[in-house]
Amino acid sequence: MQTRFFCTAGRGMERFVSEEVTQKLSATEVEVMSGKVFFSAEPDLCRLKQLKSAERLFLLLKKGSPLSLPKNKGIARLKVNEYINEQPQLWLQCFAIWEKLQEKALSAAHGDHENVAKRKSQSTSYLKTSKRSKQDAAFESPVQKHKNCSEDQKVMGNDGLNVTEKQFVSQSSSDPVTFRVSCRCSGSNAKVFTAQELGYLIASSLTKQFDWKPNVRMPILEVFVHLNDLYSVVGFPVLRHPLANRSYTRNTGLRSTTAWAMGSLAEISTGALVLDPMCGVGTILVEAAKEWPHGQFFGIDIINSQLESAVVNVKKAGLQEVIEFLKGSVLDLPIVSGSIDAVISDIPFGRKFMSTKNMKELLPAILREMERVLRVGGVIVLLLSQSLYHHLKVNFYFNGADSRRFSIADKDSLNTDKGGSKEDIANKTIWFDMLVPLESHSVSLGVTEAVIFKCKKTISSLTL
Repeated sequence: MQTRFFCTAGRGMERFVSEEVTQKLSATEVEVMSGKVFFSAEPDLCRLKQLKSAERLFLLLKKGSPLSLPKNKGIARLKVNEYINEQPQLWLQCFAIWEKLQEKALSAAHGDHENVAKRKSQSTSYLKTSKRSKQDAAFESPVQKHKNCSEDQKVMGNDGLNVTEKQFVSQSSSDPVTFRVSCRCSGSNAKVFTAQELGYLIASSLTKQFDWKPNVRMPILEVFVHLNDLYSVVGFPVLRHPLANRSYTRNTGLRSTTAWAMGSLAEISTGALVLDPMCGVGTILVEAAKEWPHGQFFGIDIINSQLESAVVNVKKAGLQEVIEFLKGSVLDLPIVSGSIDAVISDIPFGRKFMSTKNMKELLPAILREMERVLRVGGVIVLLLSQSLYHHLKVNFYFNGADSRRFSIADKDSLNTDKGGSKEDIANKTIWFDMLVPLESHSVSLGVTEAVIFKCKKTISSLTL
């Protein structure tokens, strides 16, 4: 049975998350909203953990229209309580599914299902009953079952609690479920309550409803609530740590989700030769090699400390056999011409590593050297600052690109017409007649905005 989930995503990354959940999870009912992607999929934790473009993964409890709070705080409090308490059984159903996922995570971490079952049977249950619901309801602990629980109990479905679960209502327990509320509040609701005030109200409602105990530091369960003028969303994080936190990376560089997205655009096939000529700590290469392990990856950097950190990351990820590093300059690559299938690189923004030259001055020579080592039919995927991207689209001429259409498109692609005016082409100062722009994507890097730009090498139009 499919379950409803959602992922949070960095701004501009929603398109990549949507495609990934469709391809990897065979997800259905995929819905994209700013910063979030909702979908239905099988509750298979192993497959869910394979998502690389998302920030965090949540089990969706409810998603609906905006919760418009009145300005009167007393009435607003009542409305918040009503919103939380209106479907207590839904909370318990979602909690039951969530705990099943936690049990799978625990068994996977220990690698011994028999020992996990033994640990669960020796522990006390977190079963509690709703004080306000007339119908008895029960749920088990996130990682442990009651020792009298039969093995054939089923996760609660849309029709309500099953008979076996109702029998647990009469069971006594001394350990309540501990939880905390993570609340985001924006728009008109933020004028009534702060996120902290709203989180406190929600926590109070849950405590009264289910006898759960607030615990900010070490909770069993986190309740995520996001209220704005477009929608209201409540969910439970499936994993304690964000998906974007990679266990195989020791030295951090570019955001892992952005690096993965760049790799996904590079058309990496079996046996492909992939180059990052400004590799830094190797984040892009590690993400690409983890996802597409049947290629061969090369990293070049001129800074020794960066290469040393990159080697550490590769060893940590266990990718020594597929990733190699060389010291060299992007302006004079020690690579045979026309030998590389894909070039992927994060062009420095000039904030962390300053250059003796302005990057706008260096960009033509950098792109020319990338074009030289790339085979015909190969692709270049670059991460550029918005300033560099604007400079590129204003001053560079690409094969088949109309300057009037050379911009970030709503459909994430660049429409290329060969009908650019002679005046437009003449005004371009730098020619790359063997590179055809394919698509570009605006993405957020947190404090800065950037653009992922992709182009493909083709036969020069001047030789035709």
